[in-house]
Amino acid sequence: MTQVIPADPGQPDSAEHLVPQAGQVWFPDSAAKTAQALLDFNREELPLFILANWRGFSGGQRGLFEGILQAGSMIVENLRTYEQPAFVYIPKAGELRGGAWVVVDSKINPEHIEMYAERSAKGNVLEAQGLIEIKFKPDEVEESMLRLDPQLSRLNARLLKEIRTGTSETETVRIRSAMTARMKQLMPIYTQVATRFAELHDTTSRMVAKGVISKVVDWEESRAFFYRRLRRRVAEDSLAKQVREAAGEQMMHTHGSVLECIKIWYMASQGQGDGGQWNDDEAFFAWKDDRNHYDKHLEELKAEQVSRLLSHLAESSDVKALPEGLSLLLGKMNPLKREQVMDGLRQLIG
Repeated sequence: MTQVIPADPGQPDSAEHLVPQAGQVWFPDSAAKTAQALLDFNREELPLFILANWRGFSGGQRGLFEGILQAGSMIVENLRTYEQPAFVYIPKAGELRGGAWVVVDSKINPEHIEMYAERSAKGNVLEAQGLIEIKFKPDEVEESMLRLDPQLSRLNARLLKEIRTGTSETETVRIRSAMTARMKQLMPIYTQVATRFAELHDTTSRMVAKGVISKVVDWEESRAFFYRRLRRRVAEDSLAKQVREAAGEQMMHTHGSVLECIKIWYMASQGQGDGGQWNDDEAFFAWKDDRNHYDKHLEELKAEQVSRLLSHLAESSDVKALPEGLSLLLGKMNPLKREQVMDGLRQLIG
């Protein structure tokens, strides 16, 4: 990839510059575009799909000067405040590493972001070569050689014996030279084994075991899977919006609490059963399409919200607050509904 920086028309001596850019890397300009896209999608209430295949952010003095840290932090902030269904998918043969993983992790917004990976995808903060340089240093590799290689074990035993007896300095030097040569011969093999062991921690099965992704989704099934998953999330969010409007923001202040309320209603209407019924998408769609299943619950939430409002007015030190509040409320109703409310109040008053 190449970034084209055009010449400045105001400076006759300026010229066009071509700046090469590596693939799978966020640069200041591309990271800023990503952050702006997330902001625009959220404002337009659009679902979000991210095919994550990045190895990190560009480093260096130039990247810092051009605002790579600010752009990365804006990606995190815009994902944190994203209120629509969001899916992060590491595609076939893709990888997600370094700071790129950090800014799209589902823990940033667990109520709205779900993370998946294809079976052949890889993901970790550090690459395997970098990981073994930290977790399996050369001294530790040499200790493993002495423990596992029979030839080195014999040479080491002879060396220790020579050091204790001190009979021949020449023999001690010769044994040390033989051990050094043997370690140099074995080092590529042990490094290769260590690298492969570190790569095993990058697999999707390990990601699922650690809980950093929700599920492994094969590339061939991804289109159908995400269609069903998006349809389910849109249906849940549509009903959650109704529940939040009926109950008020104070009672249902998080998206998770609203979904838990919906789940309780759904499981109660389905009778006794395990939690697997909640994951049956077709059954949920049929339940949601029939408003008789939850209209009663919505009316109860609305009644509780009005009750809290009237109780607040009644507890006010201003004795005129309640009558004035009722007057404003009745004034906003249509005549038919106002008459029904008046009849209900007359019955209560007696």
